[in-house]
Amino acid sequence: MGLKYSILRHSQGMRIFLLAILSVFFCFLIAVSSAGAENSSQDIADRIASDRKNLENARLELAQIDGKLANAEVYLNQRRVELADATARLNNAEDRYNQTLLTYEGRISAIYKLGESNFYDVALSSEDFADSLARLSYLGKVSENDERLVRRVKGEADAVREARERVDGLKQDQAFDTNALKSRKLELENQLATGKTAMDRQMVELNQARNREDQEELRRVAEESASIDAGSIYNGVMGPSVVVSNDPPPGLNATGIALSGMASWYGPGFQGNTTANGEIYNMYGFTAAHKSLPFNTWLKVTHNGRSVFVRINDRGPYVGGRILDLSYSSAQAIGITGVGFVSAEIYR
Repeated sequence: MGLKYSILRHSQGMRIFLLAILSVFFCFLIAVSSAGAENSSQDIADRIASDRKNLENARLELAQIDGKLANAEVYLNQRRVELADATARLNNAEDRYNQTLLTYEGRISAIYKLGESNFYDVALSSEDFADSLARLSYLGKVSENDERLVRRVKGEADAVREARERVDGLKQDQAFDTNALKSRKLELENQLATGKTAMDRQMVELNQARNREDQEELRRVAEESASIDAGSIYNGVMGPSVVVSNDPPPGLNATGIALSGMASWYGPGFQGNTTANGEIYNMYGFTAAHKSLPFNTWLKVTHNGRSVFVRINDRGPYVGGRILDLSYSSAQAIGITGVGFVSAEIYR
């Protein structure tokens, strides 16, 4: 029984261990897949729009908090003034109470010091019995009036103290609310700072994604353009006296995808050589060299308002800052005698 239980427990432990290993492996595959996947420009743009909305909401809340803090500061200043006034009134009330209490205690002490014989003297020195009663009653009234005065002054001091405590409580409550607002303001400011940094990073990512997609679209269109049978449209061999038209060769249409930059030309020194696609270079043909566009890609090249249609059949240029190397006739057709700035739109 013990051996069977041991084997069972061992097999369960192995299953748990294998499940843990598989879980880690699948998590690794998911992480690798996520890391390798590139977000589209639309996904990034949507994320930026959402983050921008959140940041705008944070800015609005921050502006509201600034307004509340300004109002709270006004409120606190009012309570400070009231508290200072209540403190002064409480000090005066306590001073009056203490002074009244001293006076009362002094009179009680004086009456006590008169002693019993003095009460008899007051009674015997009176003109009649009624005068004697009046004098004795007066001594009692003095004590009662002083006691009432002490109670009234003490009540005034207690009322002032309660008023001061209420004002101080309001001040403390407002201070607590103000601290909460300041804490939230700090959170929003950190959120805005972090959000701006993230937004800048995402804008870089968006530009990279758009450039990547533009390149992919450019390559796709160029490949489609290159798939056209060049020989059936335009053989690329024309004499130097041919007049070039701005109309595209039959069957080709603009794609809206264009390049721009500096273009040069090459001619006599390369006449008759083999081009990169295996053709014989003819400087009077309307062709061009590009570093990466597929062979047989058609371009409408424009310089200073003049255009010519050329076909990519060679590689180059190999001088920094240039995007095209035109054949002699192509350059002459648009007025380039050396190097000139051009825009080149892909046709297919």
